Amino acid sequence: MAQSFGIVEEKLREAEFFLDQLRASRRHSFNARCYFSAFVSAARSVSLALQTTMGGIDDFEPWYKDAQARLKADPLAKFFVEVRNDSIHKGLNPLNQVTLDHLREDLAGQLQSGNRPHVLVMPGLSSKGTTVLADAVEACTVYHASLVALIFDCYDRFKCVIDPRWYFTSDNFSGRGKTFEDAIAELGFPPGWAHAASNCLNDDARWRALRSLQSRCGVNDLFLKYVGRGIEDPDEDTPSRS
Repeated sequence: MAQSFGIVEEKLREAEFFLDQLRASRRHSFNARCYFSAFVSAARSVSLALQTTMGGIDDFEPWYKDAQARLKADPLAKFFVEVRNDSIHKGLNPLNQVTLDHLREDLAGQLQSGNRPHVLVMPGLSSKGTTVLADAVEACTVYHASLVALIFDCYDRFKCVIDPRWYFTSDNFSGRGKTFEDAIAELGFPPGWAHAASNCLNDDARWRALRSLQSRCGVNDLFLKYVGRGIEDPDEDTPSRS
């Protein structure tokens, strides 16, 4: 890979962090506007980091074209991309900016709700040119969930490239015409270590020993939270939450 997949994971967690901060912020506050802007920027960076990280990986381009087509067909994803572009290029921030068409609805909602939720004026789906007043945190959460699902699909499809514990499996190396000795060399260990391991461990135990040195999926908790599924570990029956 061009760069560590940890960069994609970090961007996903960054978006999660700012979404949590937005959720806990007061409506008419400068902090809320900052958190919203930061969330939109971080969320947009997820797919950009994914493209950079996975560039050159076999079969990624056709997979990403399909994923990109799904995102482009999603009105919510399109809306947030436009919000991010307006923020970057025009300095605009639509959080809690209510138009006259929705002012009465917004005031009524504030009177009925004690927590005064953040709102966004968004394009309506029923007919072209219409708008709706939406709960901003709810809209952000749905968009964020779609990005988490995108990364999960990528991780699941390319886990033998992305996940070091799936990378160092006998099947992955043998499928590429490589051996345990090649894995030892990739990790920078002396060649003699492979012979020593062969003398005291069976094949399965040798690969498990290599995988024990590798980190687990860093965003499995987000996968479980938003997708309801996690990346299984090659040495465990259930997905790890760590």
